[in-house]
Amino acid sequence: MQPPRFKVGDLVKACYTFYDYYAFDYDEEDPLFYPWRGIVISVYYDEEYFGDDPIYEIMCTDGSARHFTEWELKIVSPVDK
Repeated sequence: MQPPRFKVGDLVKACYTFYDYYAFDYDEEDPLFYPWRGIVISVYYDEEYFGDDPIYEIMCTDGSARHFTEWELKIVSPVDK
């Protein structure tokens, strides 16, 4: 099991890549590709569906808590610099 890349408290930008991968031609640097911003509030593992990959619960700036995989997140500002 790999250690998580992001820590609780990190500010991240997030997207759901599973649906967009098949439907859209996108540029990962495009800000519209990462529509959500938020803070990591928990990290857990769901070995049945995602194996050893961590799942992150993100409290988004719109007030909703969403769940993302590691490959759907990019760091905006880490907890400790």
